[in-house]
Amino acid sequence: MATTEYRFEGLPLDPVRGGTSILVAGPAHGGTKELAYRMLAGDDAEGVIILTTNATAADIAAECETVGIEATPDRVGIVDCLDSDESGVPARVLTVSSAQDLTGIGMRYSTLYREFHQEGVEAVRTGLFSISTVLSLTELQTVSRFVHTLVGRVSKVDGLGVFLVDPAMHDERELRTISQFCDGRIDVREGPELRSQGFLGGAAEWVPFDPLPE
Repeated sequence: MATTEYRFEGLPLDPVRGGTSILVAGPAHGGTKELAYRMLAGDDAEGVIILTTNATAADIAAECETVGIEATPDRVGIVDCLDSDESGVPARVLTVSSAQDLTGIGMRYSTLYREFHQEGVEAVRTGLFSISTVLSLTELQTVSRFVHTLVGRVSKVDGLGVFLVDPAMHDERELRTISQFCDGRIDVREGPELRSQGFLGGAAEWVPFDPLPE
């Protein structure tokens, strides 16, 4: 079986092998979220699962469309932690009552992945938007276990994980603890500009990127 590779079209990032999880760290309104969505935008044969802790499924589906991810049931799955009304949302949606229910989030993620796999979708990009919301509701040890488990699932199935965090909301200990579970980290600042670490292109300096595809 060929090794899965994930490319980031139009971004100054090198492709990564399947099983990679990346922490995307930056301010909520500095292009960070837009970058994370663009990293989830692959080809039409790939699936996308987004775990949303602070936005409705309808909002997530709309934002997917802005970066070229067609939010259809055969392409996009959303775990909505706000338990919002999903009627009219084009993607397949599963809900939990709260972002504190990490067990429920994990179970619904597994359900969506299993459905995609059974339908022949081999490559799946997973977004957790965002760790910061979960950390504001739950203790660090519990969140760490959840992130560690999710990273393990992504690795096992040769997927891609993109995890959002706002550094301004956390102390250095929290960031260091969460970062250790991921294979790489991208920092984002207003401009927007990004700085990646290691295999993601190794750009030690800040480089500009377009928040939306051309």
